[in-house]
Amino acid sequence: MATNSFNFSPIGLVHSCYHEKFGVPRQSNLVEAAKASIEIIPPYNNTDAFDGLENFSHIWVIFCFHQHLAHEWKAKVRPPRMGGNQRIGVFASRSSFRPNPIGMSAVKLDRLEISEQKIFLHISGQDFIDQTPVLDIKPYISYADAIPDTNDAYANEAPCKKLKVSYEQQAKNAIEKLSQQYPGIKSLIDETLALDPRPSYHSQTQKQKSYGMKIYDYDVKFVVDNDHIRVTGISIP
Repeated sequence: MATNSFNFSPIGLVHSCYHEKFGVPRQSNLVEAAKASIEIIPPYNNTDAFDGLENFSHIWVIFCFHQHLAHEWKAKVRPPRMGGNQRIGVFASRSSFRPNPIGMSAVKLDRLEISEQKIFLHISGQDFIDQTPVLDIKPYISYADAIPDTNDAYANEAPCKKLKVSYEQQAKNAIEKLSQQYPGIKSLIDETLALDPRPSYHSQTQKQKSYGMKIYDYDVKFVVDNDHIRVTGISIP
């Protein structure tokens, strides 16, 4: 029986627009406007290690669920796609409450930036919390990685963007100001909120409850009313 333990060092850190778990898309490629960069850290910022990667449109990112390191793993979890009430085995899910807190996401590689001793991988369609440690990067190869005619059990299709999003005046003013620094921030908020970031059981029971999520360093406040989300304010320091 193999009982060895393994130690892995991060090769990079994610700089993401999502600064806390609430609001992060539950899978990659659900929010196209969700952009991020992966900063490669020494000693792995060797340009030779990335030679040829720019020729791939997508990559696999293997990462650590760093905010769950202090939590014990769970044999049974409640996937959001099943309403948040039905329990299944952790290995039949992509839950972060795993024996080894490792995740994987396939994302679009927009460009590879190499300047002096710094290497950044600019990506989109990402589902990472800011400062997520990256353990490995591999090219996405469609003939091997995209398997047709699979049985995907409870997740056989992408969740639909089911909520309409509108903005009160203060939020509109904030968006206009922030767009100068973050082009596309309105699309980012629209696409993220349209997926309904609330816990699944809230969508069935909570009406007119106020929520908040953090985009970059800004708190986005919103209220849900049936199939409509109203952004009530965006805090700007």
